[in-house]
Amino acid sequence: TWAGIFEDRLRRKVYATPKSYLDLIGLYLEMYEEKKSEKTMAQRRLSVGLEKLNDANATVADLKESITAMQPVLAQKKVETDELIVVVTEEKGKASKEQEIVAKEEAVVKAQAAAVKEVKDDAQADLDVAMPALEKSLKALDQLDKKDITEIKAFVKPPPLVMMTMEAVCVLLGEKTDWDAAKKVLTDTQFLDKLKKFDKDNIPAPALKKLERYVAKDEYQPDVVGNQSKAAKSLCMWTHAMDTYSKVAKEVEPKKAKVAELTEQLNKANAALKEKQDALQAVLDKVHTLEQQLLDSQNESARLVYEAELAEARLKRAGILTVGLA
Repeated sequence: TWAGIFEDRLRRKVYATPKSYLDLIGLYLEMYEEKKSEKTMAQRRLSVGLEKLNDANATVADLKESITAMQPVLAQKKVETDELIVVVTEEKGKASKEQEIVAKEEAVVKAQAAAVKEVKDDAQADLDVAMPALEKSLKALDQLDKKDITEIKAFVKPPPLVMMTMEAVCVLLGEKTDWDAAKKVLTDTQFLDKLKKFDKDNIPAPALKKLERYVAKDEYQPDVVGNQSKAAKSLCMWTHAMDTYSKVAKEVEPKKAKVAELTEQLNKANAALKEKQDALQAVLDKVHTLEQQLLDSQNESARLVYEAELAEARLKRAGILTVGLA
């Protein structure tokens, strides 16, 4: 026994006293509790490990299912994106051709507008020659009153230049050119208003021809006529203005007709251009919509790819964890 071996080696006896027995029992109980605690800890760790392993397995299954479900969606989204790229490229080509056509049309219309402006400016330049004289004569008429008209009517035998002035006025008004007819014209209370509102654009050709014989005379000038009568000077200015305007209008009339013709052509060209511009805008709007759809599709594809890669990475880490737990 161990007691005999102890005695042989150390020459000492070992006695089993109640205290040593109790100490033995205490040591046993202490070792029992220690081993029990170790076993409980190991059991708890095993239980937690099994729980984590089950969770990892469930996660792996979910990730595999998710990745499997993503594959057809990714494939379909790729097909849709590829189809959109083809459509967008085709529509951009159409838009480019439409833009070229519209640009050429715009250049043509711009040239037509420039031609209309050129002819119009030319006609206006001619009219600008006559208008100052016309405006000056109308302003002179505004300065006349009944007293000035009465002054002319009071002549029993008017001075030659006053008579010449009234003859020219009567020619334009379509009246006889004798003094009695002239006084009758002057008696009309609307005489000055008739001169101010006279239809200068539609003077009969015979009247203009007769008027030209008067204004061609050297002595028939407003300043010269004014020496004989202030009122007659204003009337003389008016007849000269009518003559100048009619001559300018005669030259301007073909230009005005040309402006009208070119303007009509320009309006038609602008209308046609507007239709093409609207068609182009419709194509551009369509291209913009398709580009936005393509961008959305590409963004969605990128999101799905990212989620798939993320799931793959998580699946890989979950596999490592599963192996480690097992």
